[in-house]
Amino acid sequence: MTINVSGIGIDYGVILPELVVVGTAIVVLFLELVVRADRRGWLAAVTVFGLLGALAATIPLWGQNRTAFGGTVVGDSLATFFNVLLIVISILTVLISPRFLRALELDFGEYYILVLGATAGMMLLAAATSLMTIFLGIELLSISLYVLSGFARTALRSQESALKYLLLGGFATGFLLYGMALIYGATGSTTLRGIAAYTTAAASSNVLLLLGIGFLSVGLAFKASAAPFHMWTPDVYEGAPTVVTTFMSVATKSAAFAAIGRVFIATFPSISSRWYFPLALIAIASLFIGNLVAITQDNLKRMLAYSGIAHAGFILLGVLPGTAQGFTAVLFYVAAYAVMNFGAFAVVTAIGAGGEQTGELSYWRGLFYRRPFLATVMTIFMLSLAGIPPTVGFFAKLFVFQALVSAQIWAPLVVAVIMTIVSFYYYLRVVVVMLAAPDEAVVDLHPVGVSTSTVLGAAALATIILGIFPAMVLDWATHAASLHF
Repeated sequence: MTINVSGIGIDYGVILPELVVVGTAIVVLFLELVVRADRRGWLAAVTVFGLLGALAATIPLWGQNRTAFGGTVVGDSLATFFNVLLIVISILTVLISPRFLRALELDFGEYYILVLGATAGMMLLAAATSLMTIFLGIELLSISLYVLSGFARTALRSQESALKYLLLGGFATGFLLYGMALIYGATGSTTLRGIAAYTTAAASSNVLLLLGIGFLSVGLAFKASAAPFHMWTPDVYEGAPTVVTTFMSVATKSAAFAAIGRVFIATFPSISSRWYFPLALIAIASLFIGNLVAITQDNLKRMLAYSGIAHAGFILLGVLPGTAQGFTAVLFYVAAYAVMNFGAFAVVTAIGAGGEQTGELSYWRGLFYRRPFLATVMTIFMLSLAGIPPTVGFFAKLFVFQALVSAQIWAPLVVAVIMTIVSFYYYLRVVVVMLAAPDEAVVDLHPVGVSTSTVLGAAALATIILGIFPAMVLDWATHAASLHF
């Protein structure tokens, strides 16, 4: 339904997916008051049902270009691409959550409300075409994740991670708001369309605008876990409940790169020479810090955290050309990373749900003998994160490298190739440890559970199938990468 009020188009269809997610959160909030403690599985079912409803509301926006609410949000293929990705991630997270939450005595209805709140914020960020809605999306997802990081209220490490995330997140928000204020002062507009109309090649010497873009970049790089704004990532990933880490490690990064694409590629293409060098430095720093520090980690969650920093660098490389080919590579990489990294953390979550200590890499020794299924899917995810064919991770890197070659961007490309080789060590190290003979007799452990096994199997299968048939996602990414405001 579209209504014009004083020239402002109020099209609720554009934000209907977000409204469905928020509505589901409200329903779960009220149900939590009446559902017995031993029946909280129903809350997970209602959450999944609501997310499926949001998915159904998202599909009609594919191929559209509908702006609404004074040009502050848009319903287009890019928003649809990320909405589908974020909703699927959220559904998979909810499916693996009940067993883990019960094992840690954290089975409270507030968990599902916070997941839905974070999802709504990420979806709003993907559809945002105004500095105001970008800020609202980031704050909605951030506040939910601050609480989720400290959801294990009796665990000191979880409380520590939440506090670090809150303090550093608030600091990054200050940079973000200051950058937005400077951009508004330089352009006189808060919508990306208005900012793009002002930002011609002649504006490349506007110091106020360039400072604003720089501060805005800090806030977005923080959410993407890109160096040198990554310091929160290892501690929060390690301290937060593993199922929360599984969700935020891929969903937050996906939403952040949706905003980065709209801001840099669609809004500031005429001054790309000004933002290219800072973004290239951030990408290269992420590649170096992420890969080199990951080598030294003996804690699997911290290793995957530094791995995520490195992958943020790879994804940023696709932004550098400022072309449709480069942004297509970014979208493909984000989707591929979501599948393989979610799967890797989901394996850690599945083992943690059995009450086992999964952090230290030494625990994983001989996992093939104790948990052959989990070890097998973990191997698939590690090979894909390393970029070894025929997994989807190989094509994710390949498409980014092709975009760099087409744009004749050589220095970051050389760094990326070298760091890809370096990453083989710590990814394959996990596989070798799992293959090693166990130190003690093999003990039969509790089964993983049907829903968790299904999610892991689906993620592993998608990692391989999308590696064999990458065009399945590449065609969608190519269409979504055509940005129009």
